[in-house]
Amino acid sequence: MMNKFNLSAASKALLTAGLLSLAVTGCSGDDGKNGEDGKPGPVGKPIGAVSQVKADITSASVSEDGFLTVNFNLADANGAAVFGLQQNDIGAVSFGRMGNEDEVGTTDIEGSPREIWLSYFNKDKGEGHYTGSSYFQGKNCEDCLTDNGDGSYTLVLNKAVDTLDKYAFDADATSGIYLGVKSANDAGSTLVDNSFFYWQPSSDTAQDKPKAVIANETCQSCHRPGQDGALALHGGKHVTLESCTFCHADYNTYMKQDKDEDGNAVGEPYQFDGSIKGMAHDIHSHSYYNGIYPQSASNCLTCHQPDENLAMADAWKGDIDTATCMNCHNSPYAVPSWHWDPDNNQIQESKKNCVSCHNDPDGYRGAERGHYAENDNAQAAVTKVTFNSMSYDAASKTVVANMTVTNGDTTVTLAQIDPSPYKYGGYTSAIVFNGVVDDDFVVNYQKVGYDKFAAGAEGSIDVTFTDADYKVAEVMETEGVKAALSSQLHVCFDGKGAVEDCKEATDGSISNSGPYAVSDTFYFEVDGTKVEDTPRVQHAAMTDCQQCHTTDIKHRFSNDMDGCATCHNGTRDKKGTGSSNLAYIVHSKHYLYDSSGKMFFKKAECQACHGEDGFSLSKIKGDAAPVAFGKENLGTDAEGKTIWGEQLVVSPQTAACVSCHQAPYALDSSAASHIQSMGGILVQEGASLSTLGIPASEYEALDVQETCATCHKDAALLDAHSNWGSSH
Repeated sequence: MMNKFNLSAASKALLTAGLLSLAVTGCSGDDGKNGEDGKPGPVGKPIGAVSQVKADITSASVSEDGFLTVNFNLADANGAAVFGLQQNDIGAVSFGRMGNEDEVGTTDIEGSPREIWLSYFNKDKGEGHYTGSSYFQGKNCEDCLTDNGDGSYTLVLNKAVDTLDKYAFDADATSGIYLGVKSANDAGSTLVDNSFFYWQPSSDTAQDKPKAVIANETCQSCHRPGQDGALALHGGKHVTLESCTFCHADYNTYMKQDKDEDGNAVGEPYQFDGSIKGMAHDIHSHSYYNGIYPQSASNCLTCHQPDENLAMADAWKGDIDTATCMNCHNSPYAVPSWHWDPDNNQIQESKKNCVSCHNDPDGYRGAERGHYAENDNAQAAVTKVTFNSMSYDAASKTVVANMTVTNGDTTVTLAQIDPSPYKYGGYTSAIVFNGVVDDDFVVNYQKVGYDKFAAGAEGSIDVTFTDADYKVAEVMETEGVKAALSSQLHVCFDGKGAVEDCKEATDGSISNSGPYAVSDTFYFEVDGTKVEDTPRVQHAAMTDCQQCHTTDIKHRFSNDMDGCATCHNGTRDKKGTGSSNLAYIVHSKHYLYDSSGKMFFKKAECQACHGEDGFSLSKIKGDAAPVAFGKENLGTDAEGKTIWGEQLVVSPQTAACVSCHQAPYALDSSAASHIQSMGGILVQEGASLSTLGIPASEYEALDVQETCATCHKDAALLDAHSNWGSSH
């Protein structure tokens, strides 16, 4: 048996010192000289210890036989060097240069070839089709990456330039490199970075980014990094628009075969435009009709936003690229009937070069005129309704509002407002009247229709209405009220974006009526003084909504949230069960899945819409009004129709929570008990959680004191929702 010894602390110290002495002695040669210094340890942090990486390409070169060398640095979020990147962590390297359409034979207007990106890593797709998508991946190389140990790296590709003999390598052209890094840290978090470098190889000088059409940030206003719907394609490593452009060049085409849910081929194979613009237009166009993309894809400026930092921000107005037109205008619904060949289910052969006719300034309507200047829908979006004044006569209980409707410099007259009856009652054109007290609207929304309109001074329109038809006195005689006015007007156009008098069809409809004109909400004191700022707490900003929706949201154009809440307020319920409150309606619409069934947007991403603290329960006042969630079901009458009783209401903080947390998946009896123990008014005793609220008359008798915000503070709410309901 081996003997065991217990050493004291002093003995351990002496032994350690002796061992160190022996170690130092061993470093000396037999000539008594010191040995060589050891290699310094790595400088910076290991990649496993960081939560974010950022690559910076410092230089690049191309050998005579077409092989690329890239030198780059890697740092963390604070700029500290990061070492330990592995070869397999190089997710993608793409390489190319600027060229023009003549080099690939796609020029639509002879003598006017567009500048396009040409990839140096092409892939043959057969039948004359090819793409720029054969990028380099680190996993396909054994010794391409050198880690210099100080956060700098050298990558020598084993993949040569390959243009499929379509065009040549050009050292004088502005060239570019896309480097995609995808790694993981010790905590298992994925680290992704897309970086870019542009230079002229012949002079080895840095160049500005060429063909700057759309900023990455513009796409990411909807495709939010780190959230559902983010740009994270092909294994989650391509996370920016700029990375897409390196492979999905303008000449990319291939044959595509649609498949059903079981993977079986459907229909005939067809040529597909694999360019980034082709796919973006196609995806957003189809997503609009599938209910994912929240506006018409014809609203070009959603993505092509004017930006002085983008050299080609106006390129969409060029009218020299038929392929771009055909991305959207490729069906009988998107072209005039005389352009379509129904026998072959395609655009007529003679009409396939769109830009030969549709080009500005001399041809038919091009992109800018067709989508905006001479487009009725676009002109409706820039039409403005301004409420100039409001007066209230207490004796006759009458309100007179005066508004001016303008389209640019043109004043829209009464004859140019759609006067037709609305199919669900009332009129197609109306204003909306309500009042606000302590952040809450006083009554259900009231649409004052065209029959109350009259021509006013200088082209304005007067709207007069009384207590005989509307709850005028209830609103105007409520203490502390601010009267709220907004509009739902339809202006008539001539089919080419110009305002004209309305034309009545034989069935009584207005044949040239446009969509809703933009309406903002205006507030007035009872004495007619205009209120400049909204009296309502802004739980969400319309600018956040407009990141995806621009000004077009469901059935109206609006630049403020109050216009939506005027109708969708706490006094209104659905006919029977459910709430029509704005929070309930909006939250119910924001679980979105794309066509593949992958989640695009989840309503648990609070700050996407609510900014820094708009979701805060503390913003809901303690004495705020309750929220309607339906009506009592009193059974059926002799004819079997449901008899609805008193309105059912829920306390305000609780209503905010259950606008999302609905039974049975997100609200159970335990959660309901917790809510009620904290002072929340949620459900009648013995009632099912599918019928929320108590009778309004009972609520009025209670001294409701909710304490939800005491524990459910902002940070706690964000933490509770941060990883709920999706992959993020």
